[in-house]
Amino acid sequence: MDKETLALVVGLASLAVGLVGAGATAFVQARRREQRARAEAGGVAVAGDQRVGGSVVTAAGADVADRGGTVLSIAAQPGATVNVYVDGLPQSKREVRDHFREGWCLYGAEQHEAAISEFEKAFAAAENDSQRCALHILLGNSFARLSELEEAEGHYRQALSSAQRASNREGEAAALGNLGNVYLDQGHLDKAKGHYQKARAIYKRLGNKRGEADELGNLGLIHRRRGDLRRALKCHKDALAIHEEIDDKRGQAQNLGNLGSICILVNDLDLAEECCQHALAIFREIDYKMGQAQILDNLGVVYQHRGDLDKAEKHHRQAIFMYDEIGHRLGQAEALGKLGLLATQRGELEKARDLLNAAKACFETIGAGGQGPEAVRRALERLGAAATPQPAASKIARKRRPRKKP
Repeated sequence: MDKETLALVVGLASLAVGLVGAGATAFVQARRREQRARAEAGGVAVAGDQRVGGSVVTAAGADVADRGGTVLSIAAQPGATVNVYVDGLPQSKREVRDHFREGWCLYGAEQHEAAISEFEKAFAAAENDSQRCALHILLGNSFARLSELEEAEGHYRQALSSAQRASNREGEAAALGNLGNVYLDQGHLDKAKGHYQKARAIYKRLGNKRGEADELGNLGLIHRRRGDLRRALKCHKDALAIHEEIDDKRGQAQNLGNLGSICILVNDLDLAEECCQHALAIFREIDYKMGQAQILDNLGVVYQHRGDLDKAEKHHRQAIFMYDEIGHRLGQAEALGKLGLLATQRGELEKARDLLNAAKACFETIGAGGQGPEAVRRALERLGAAATPQPAASKIARKRRPRKKP
């Protein structure tokens, strides 16, 4: 693989973060030794053996039903983390509570179209700004899962306004962080960074460690994209430490995926594969398809770097299948771009053009910006491809349903 193609593949890594030289590998290796030592001392199965079934959102839903207000965090669009804020919805009047609970179950099952319908019914019966803030965030998250960034941004903005009217600081932080995710996907790094910093400051004042860790990780992505690798490493190390402290499996898996991407960047592919397999095992344990798809796609990058193109293609296609299952078109576009680069490596130039044009059309339909679309653009330029998207792109682009702005 030539250096430019390698750079394009890395640029499309769905959880990519950066760090400097051998120090990164030393850090990850030390973390691996610590994890193994703890597992052996406590008789805990090593990461690759974690295959217990379950659902992170179902478990969280049971917890929410017993408390007046909480913030739960789960992995978002590739790389970033989204906050799910429910406030007092489980204790609200029946017209709100029943639709919220049904929507919450659908959201946990990653059936986001159906979840939107239930959250909208709950919103129609909402009694105050605090409830409306929580429902706007849930609606925004559902649209974000479907890669409908304008819809998501509209709901997050209204959530922020509702939270400020209600003097609801936790809801304000969730809305700010999620707005940062939209701007990150659109390639607006300054705006994303500003929102992440504001959200982190609020979470820190509130003593919400999970929220603080999530925003630290998101800031790490900003630093990585700007090439400030030392700051990126520090953000992810600090986020990982907090997630371990509070025993947040989702956060740990997300950070393991980030560490796997780090290892790709320093060309430690064996360690990259181990980190990704560990993360995949945890995401499977908590039955979270978005996380599984992200890690499968990154494993494809590992095998792509090794030159095992058949195995790489298998993992990218598995990721595309899972993204399609949950309707996440941004993830599909990322994986299609990787398949296009893989076809380029094989010398299958027409196939590469079709795949890259499909990815390009999907990115444009979503309104995404940043590394993924730029990598695809550069790859197409190298191939001398025509600007008109190929028919393969239309199947994905058609999946967006027209909706009015909130």
